Amino acid sequence: MTSKRPLHDFTERLARFADGRRGIRNPFVIVPVQPKYERRVADRLVEWADDAHDTEGFPADGTVQVLRLDELLVETDVFDLAVDLGEEADPATIEDTMQDRLAEELVEVMVEEISAPDQQRHVVILTHLGSLYPFTRASELLDELDRRNVQSTIGIPFPGDIVGGKLSFFGEESRNYYPAHQIDGRIEEVHLQ
Repeated sequence: MTSKRPLHDFTERLARFADGRRGIRNPFVIVPVQPKYERRVADRLVEWADDAHDTEGFPADGTVQVLRLDELLVETDVFDLAVDLGEEADPATIEDTMQDRLAEELVEVMVEEISAPDQQRHVVILTHLGSLYPFTRASELLDELDRRNVQSTIGIPFPGDIVGGKLSFFGEESRNYYPAHQIDGRIEEVHLQ
């Protein structure tokens, strides 16, 4: 069943996971977002982070942190390398290097930024995922967070479509995003009124 309130359901699921519920998978939650509304959704989530304790079930000692992936991108060594190479390098070589190294380096930067990576009651929302296209995907970030044993509740608004129950990033091949819990439905303009 598709949600009629996917943004609400996303924040509610984050609150439940921060309160210790998680099921058989990690406390990672993804909600699809119509790409042209990704920034507006990010702004709404920043507002929610300020008032997360108003969400039913959010733990009294829970915390929320919003990390902008576009800002963290520029803190990676692979980004510096791409800038240093500049126009002299073959664009395909730069793209391959970014794809090979970005997820690992970005998560390294993230882990340094996350206030409480060992606490499930600490919610981390990763916004502006679209800025990483075509260099890395949500699944690669989540896999790397899982490998590093990050226990924080992670939320990602995902700019893309749902194709056959799977998420499609900017029209590319659809994938399952294990270990993430997926909110059914996609945030569109009507949900931001």
